[in-house]
Amino acid sequence: MPENLVKLKKVFGAALDATDLPLSLQFKQNYLNQLAQNLVIDPNFLDPYEGLLLYSRVLSKDKYLKMGKFPIESWLTPKPNLKDLPLMNQLEFQKLSSEGAIRIYSGRLETYVKNTILPDFPLMIGVDHSLTGGVLNALSHEYGPEDLLILIFDAHFDGLPANISLNIAKYMNEHPEETNPLISEHIATVNEKFNVVDTYTCASFLFYLLKENVIIPENLIIFGCQDYPDAKFRSLHDPRIVEFVEFYDEMEQNGVKFIPKSEGSTMIKKLSTVLKGTEKSKMYISFDTDVGALKEIIATRFRNAIGIDQATILNAAKTIKNVINSKKIELAGLDIMEIETFLLNRVFPKTGREDQTIKVVDNFLDVFI
Repeated sequence: MPENLVKLKKVFGAALDATDLPLSLQFKQNYLNQLAQNLVIDPNFLDPYEGLLLYSRVLSKDKYLKMGKFPIESWLTPKPNLKDLPLMNQLEFQKLSSEGAIRIYSGRLETYVKNTILPDFPLMIGVDHSLTGGVLNALSHEYGPEDLLILIFDAHFDGLPANISLNIAKYMNEHPEETNPLISEHIATVNEKFNVVDTYTCASFLFYLLKENVIIPENLIIFGCQDYPDAKFRSLHDPRIVEFVEFYDEMEQNGVKFIPKSEGSTMIKKLSTVLKGTEKSKMYISFDTDVGALKEIIATRFRNAIGIDQATILNAAKTIKNVINSKKIELAGLDIMEIETFLLNRVFPKTGREDQTIKVVDNFLDVFI
């Protein structure tokens, strides 16, 4: 595409929802049981893409070209078909993951983005964060990994091999008072009938992208992570903890930049310093909603710790935008992931709280587009 042509902003849904978390499966089971009785919750949208198109003041604008949904079998979506009820159990989802099927969907998404979205601007609204890997594969092939800066808002570093995550989960279960509760929440529920294998999931996809040189470690920034090993972790001598810390340190030594959750101004200052040192011409931003979990954002799949507030998120976005403008970096794509469909726009009568995920997303998009 010639440089002087304006790229279309193509919005598409990618509602792969393959987690085996018991609460997520319970949401689906309850939904299907109510569906069988003609008592449907939230009948007006089936997934985050539909929800945002209905309620987002930003995405309703004509400048966003609505591309529809990346195709996924119904049993792997947030609101399956009634015939899928027998599949709504932990065993089926763990089997799917252990057989490497999640990577297959990422590959299909890469093809979808290449054939349907590029060379225009991809804006993905989705669930399972592993699908970000499909977009990054497409962009890496399009522009080259050397010049593509990736900035991920996330409460977790989604680059941990499953064996390390499982070992941390085992230690956490043995010593709940000692360890960070954010680590490996989904791994801790693994059914003993399956051997955990290192495979491509929402918790590990970055490991594979780095290993295969799809992205380059010095081009990767993780903002808001809460599983970064702090001094307390580093003081522990259990070999499982040591392995985790050493893995994180190796990633950092290879060039990955981690900006852990801390006081807001400290995070923004560190982000500004990191960005000022970049000379890349392209940037991709991935926003995992759990970075703000239980603040304004409630509708996120992982809610086991309190995230950062909207003000810090938006200050970070403005800092990024200023660098984009000053260094003439092209924003090559953006996604909003890990949205929990069943909590989107929900009001909780007991507490009076209301999910504000769409408001946060709108304000975030306002900064960039």
